[in-house]
Amino acid sequence: MSWKEVEAYGGSDGREIQFSPYAIDWCFIGAAEDHVHSPDEKVSLKDLDSMIQVYRYLMDAL
Repeated sequence: MSWKEVEAYGGSDGREIQFSPYAIDWCFIGAAEDHVHSPDEKVSLKDLDSMIQVYRYLMDAL
């Protein structure tokens, strides 16, 4: 399995968890974006739908 760390290149609310002094298991789940925080921001509708499906699964399973 290949892992890619993305938090060093951007930010989310999860960044505060990642850099806290406490050991917390967490996983960032989000759709890939182009031109983040700009008027030209774009997200694939397929990626967005897949992200929502993962959220729904996790809310039922956790």
